[in-house]
Amino acid sequence: MLSADRGPGEGPRPPRGGRVGPSACDGVAGVFKPAVILITPGSEGLCGSSEFLWARFDSIATKGSDVLLIGCGAIGSVIAKHLCASDAVAQCICADVDGQAAKRVASATRSPKARAIDLDAGDAGELRRAMEGVGVVVNATVPRFNEGVLAAAFDSGAHYLDMAMGEEDPFAHDKAWNRRGLTAITGMGEDPGLSNVFARYAADSMDRVDAIRIRDGETASNPEYPFIALFSPETLVEETLVPASIYRDGTWHEVPALSDFENYPFPDPVGTVQVCTVAHEEVETLPKFLGKPVGYVDFRLALDPPTVERLRTFRDMGFLQGDAKKALFSRIPKPADLVGRVDGYAVVLVEVIGEQGGQRKTHTLYSILEHHNAGRKYGATGTAYLTGTGGAIGALLLASGKIKEHGVLAPEQLDPASVLPMLRERGIEVRERVTWERSVN
Repeated sequence: MLSADRGPGEGPRPPRGGRVGPSACDGVAGVFKPAVILITPGSEGLCGSSEFLWARFDSIATKGSDVLLIGCGAIGSVIAKHLCASDAVAQCICADVDGQAAKRVASATRSPKARAIDLDAGDAGELRRAMEGVGVVVNATVPRFNEGVLAAAFDSGAHYLDMAMGEEDPFAHDKAWNRRGLTAITGMGEDPGLSNVFARYAADSMDRVDAIRIRDGETASNPEYPFIALFSPETLVEETLVPASIYRDGTWHEVPALSDFENYPFPDPVGTVQVCTVAHEEVETLPKFLGKPVGYVDFRLALDPPTVERLRTFRDMGFLQGDAKKALFSRIPKPADLVGRVDGYAVVLVEVIGEQGGQRKTHTLYSILEHHNAGRKYGATGTAYLTGTGGAIGALLLASGKIKEHGVLAPEQLDPASVLPMLRERGIEVRERVTWERSVN
């Protein structure tokens, strides 16, 4: 068995009989220098195989696009700064139902490209007026607004991106978006988003994918508040209290909410953290869009015992309905107000297990950000920075015209060779660990 944790500047260790050497795609990955090219019999390395049709990228620059950013919370503020720093964006219109929040985010970019408007994401007329002349719409609101914002973007002739899927299946509109020559990317944040890209990168070199395990090791804590959320509290509570699913042997299987616990050993400095199965988009999309069959997919989120008990109390005491729900969420601090005030780490990790060149392979990719450090460097929590950076990268690829595929895309349909270098350029280090075992026939 061979195992190695690698980062920028560190090369891979091949299995016996494999080799590492130059190829036509040396230097493409960018996140690992030199590019991580693992060549074994039957593998084409990072370049992939031409038999799979992925979203295509090129290097032809286009005139900067106007981008409408809807949602100016913790994640929207990260997205706005990335957009304003890019030549691909001519103007960033920061929009929120709270006009003062939109003004704060626009001002924080310190860019003449940014301006603020009041916008109710639930008002179809307001959405269409705000989208006039816009090339890309970035939806950083809660998922219940997805359907309306997606429809307005389509009617306005704008490309679209959101952070998470809502109740409606966005892929049902794939043919219509394709015919219109437009692209929508759904679920492009940290997880889903970066997690999907990590899974694609690891799976590309494998002959067979047996399992994909996605682990979010969030360990944020704050002594002032018994319950915090570093992204939308509404989304966190809703996704943890509905039945989850896992994918196994060609079928999705339902798992009860707040069950299926596991102590997962995250890399240092995070260590072992309790996680449990949570409803998440990766489980739905990876079996469909990864480009090759996959035997098993699950997603587990770090939830410590006190948080689990509070979530159960919210549900069992009826705090998630009507006025009680409004009162509850009014007491939970806004994620943007927690910058510099939380301890712990944000970590997204993806473990892909399969076979390559006749040998068993476990390929793990992960990124870790310490919350206080992220606050000092980026003015955001680690979670907001990972999520917002993932969303911004997708938006910049759309704004620059580098995504040539039309229709509704899942993040795993984006080319990791374009996404991963953009992460590193924005301060997010992606590390990997590869373990090999001889296959037993």
